Amino acid sequence: MRDLLAKLQSAKDFLLSELSSIRAGRARISLIENILVEAYPGSPRLTLKELATLSVLDAQTLLVSPWDKTVVSKISLAISASDLGLNPVVDKDVIKVPVPAPTQERREEFAKLVGKKVEEAKISARTIRQDAMRSLDEQKENGKISEDEYFRSRDEVESKVRKITLELESIGKAKKEEVMGI
Repeated sequence: MRDLLAKLQSAKDFLLSELSSIRAGRARISLIENILVEAYPGSPRLTLKELATLSVLDAQTLLVSPWDKTVVSKISLAISASDLGLNPVVDKDVIKVPVPAPTQERREEFAKLVGKKVEEAKISARTIRQDAMRSLDEQKENGKISEDEYFRSRDEVESKVRKITLELESIGKAKKEEVMGI
């Protein structure tokens, strides 16, 4: 049962991580920290947080200070190419990233994206449930657990998955309200 709880918590944590990158009008480092940058030819792409110091300059501006000043233009291109609709401004050795308040249309797109991420997390929870049920079926067939224990465990699995599904929906609803309430 601990394994089930750990997997369900992992699905919830992943959703929270995914939703943190969906912007709601305020400048947040989580918005850009995982943008992939092809900084050096022949090497794997690196995330922005691996290449620079990221900070919030003010409520509407992020500041990117690359450790290697030769990759400033590549970082700027990667931010521009991301699907976040941001236009970075190179200022000598740093990059300022203005985060404009999204339009109503863009907020609706973000709300749809939130719904999609929540649905993916719920699918993950259902998959975890199916795996747990399959494991219980195998244990019952092999005589490792009694009939009573089998049904009690099934009910417990259903209860835990139902609870996490409600939490995922609640998280999604709160994020949609945050996105739409700018």
